[in-house]
Amino acid sequence: MRLNVESDLQSALYALEVMADKAKRGRLFESLVADLFRANHFDVRLNAGAARPRQTDLLATRVSETYLIECKWRSARADIDAIDSLRARLRRTSGATGLMIGMAGFSGTAISDVADHRDQPILLLSGDELRRLVGRPAALLDLLWRKSESLRVDGQALVDEPPRRQPRRKPLNLPDSSARFISTSTQPSSVIEFGGGFGQLTFTHDLVDIDWVAASGSGVTLDVAMPAISERGVLDLLDKLADLGWASSDARWSIHQSTTSWHGFGAAAFAAELPRWKQRADRPEMHHSEEFCYLDSCTGGFYTLTSNISAERTRWATQTVLSFQLQGIPLDVAPLLQLCRSIGVHDNLYFRPLSAKSTRVVHLPDWMTTAVVPDAHIITPGTDIDSHREWVTGVVLPNPLRQPRWKNDPLRAEADLYGLEEPESLICHLGDFHPAGDGKNYIYRLQRIEKTRTSEGSVYRPVARWDYAVSQEAGDD
Repeated sequence: MRLNVESDLQSALYALEVMADKAKRGRLFESLVADLFRANHFDVRLNAGAARPRQTDLLATRVSETYLIECKWRSARADIDAIDSLRARLRRTSGATGLMIGMAGFSGTAISDVADHRDQPILLLSGDELRRLVGRPAALLDLLWRKSESLRVDGQALVDEPPRRQPRRKPLNLPDSSARFISTSTQPSSVIEFGGGFGQLTFTHDLVDIDWVAASGSGVTLDVAMPAISERGVLDLLDKLADLGWASSDARWSIHQSTTSWHGFGAAAFAAELPRWKQRADRPEMHHSEEFCYLDSCTGGFYTLTSNISAERTRWATQTVLSFQLQGIPLDVAPLLQLCRSIGVHDNLYFRPLSAKSTRVVHLPDWMTTAVVPDAHIITPGTDIDSHREWVTGVVLPNPLRQPRWKNDPLRAEADLYGLEEPESLICHLGDFHPAGDGKNYIYRLQRIEKTRTSEGSVYRPVARWDYAVSQEAGDD
């Protein structure tokens, strides 16, 4: 796309608006529409013979998408006769979708007729919509997608969609996690809070190593810059992920403010916690924005969703990125393409090979592996070991990386755990589970830290091990 394509299209449309020669204006109008489609990488043919013996204005093709385009610049609205004429051309064109561009708009009967004959889909594009598109040509793909989906799914011809106040969000039944944090001071909860700071990181119980395959080489990443511009947009995106099967009960997430962080399990808990910004911001030294990192697994790898959201009424979201880390380029990219299109992203999507292995394991010095009392336990009901019992599958331990001794440790530079030095605690996975509430005394030692990252987020899995407390061992003897 040329750098000045927007100004070229806007200037061309302005010239047409004031042109008195209607015949010349009609020819140049077709050329302007052709340039708009070419700016979106369509192969465009003027006066193509695809509908022979009838003539058509434009035929635009982009891989599997083909549009038979009729351009109308008249003082009267395009009526049902114009729709019938385009439909006749469609019958002679294999696999094409009709597109009627009417600068004066469309009559009510024409719009109703399009909605009633979805077997031969025709999309309607008004003059006002075209005026907006010449200022932002890249929006064409999303507009055509939404018009097509409206006709196919809702049975409605979408024309000049009016700006309207968004209704109250009705969330889907988002996946929840059965895991809970349990401490002596609080009730079981999907969310835990402790001291921390900014940093788009989170903890996981199951770190996915996308390089753990028989073939050589490293994985690939797909980064999708999201059009979500508010908290509502982020939550709508989460609904869409769940609707298309990309959200699971394995999700882990963290929300970070300047001095405190909140960590939790499951998409449902994240959707409930994110809007509670007033409670999070109503503390001393809190910042005017907050960050989050949402992590979930998917077929062939995992992804993170990261963003920076203002901690005030507007809840503007910036730098919202969905980053997939995959074993390789899928043979079938249709699920990813469907997701991207449904959230309004149609272009500038690229798989990039990773230049290094996905995961790292940091074995800690001996002084970090001493026994400590946990701040909380992670309880999971029904594991593969025994579906009828509750198990301790993780613990929340004081973070030894905050100790002054770590600042001078020779391992620090090589370990590259600088972002992990901020949290007050570490949410640790237990290498071996033990039963919950069995009356035995346990002690816990941090063993190692596993690390991976996406383009915008860092994911950590501290791994701990348990042992019986001395008093318990003595009791057993």
